Amino acid sequence: MLIDFHYHLADTDSALHELLADMDQSAVDRTLLMGGPTDAWWEYKKCGFAPNERVAKAVKAHSDRLLGNVYLDPREAGAMDTLRRYLDQGFRAVKLFPPAGFQPNTEAYYPLYEEIERRGVPILAHTGQTNIQIVSKDPKVRRATDSRFAHPMNFDQLARLFPGINWVFAHSGYPHFLEAWSVAHANTNVYLDISGSGPWTDGIALVFNAIGGHNCIPIDFARVLWGSDNCLPQAEHIARMGALMRQTGAGGEQRKLIFGETARKLLKLG
Repeated sequence: MLIDFHYHLADTDSALHELLADMDQSAVDRTLLMGGPTDAWWEYKKCGFAPNERVAKAVKAHSDRLLGNVYLDPREAGAMDTLRRYLDQGFRAVKLFPPAGFQPNTEAYYPLYEEIERRGVPILAHTGQTNIQIVSKDPKVRRATDSRFAHPMNFDQLARLFPGINWVFAHSGYPHFLEAWSVAHANTNVYLDISGSGPWTDGIALVFNAIGGHNCIPIDFARVLWGSDNCLPQAEHIARMGALMRQTGAGGEQRKLIFGETARKLLKLG
């Protein structure tokens, strides 16, 4: 089974049709679909992210192909209600985007993590640099994302405090690959996704081999997942990431895990 574990639904009328057409052309069986901050701007797409409500409609209309991932901002007063509402609808994961302005290992958010742990769903957390912009509604107020909140080491403590949660580091922590690999090496409930394009992914094999490959930091390919991040056509992204994974030493059976089998386990698909 071929599963795209990281796909944002753009806030455009054609986004869903484009995704389904891409899945047909790329032979992708299932896509884990999510929105994002509603005040964010996706520069290369020239649009924002769809809200959770639109994601839910898309998943309901195409439940045989799409899976829901609820975007959650733990600072919001209704975050717990949002979490429970969408998980009760059958959403399979939770998306966190710390560059929006929050420190993920804040103790006030522990009740949310406890509920996520109880529900047994993974968290896909943006780690590392972001190029997403935050749009200020007041021209007199300057706002911007802050990638410091998304450093992989911010999740090291959380992985041990909540061992029942599978934490997936989006983009493998780019450009902090070594730190992300180290956190995953130290915590068996931490996974790495290889989503994105350009420097977000091209440096993976280069950095890994430059530091000595598995002789320095062994990567468990059973805890690596593919996601396109809606950056390239899925088939093109699969080809690029397959080449990068071969360069890091992933064999054929390991690539089967990366491109779907591990995602199927985390998302509890039959």
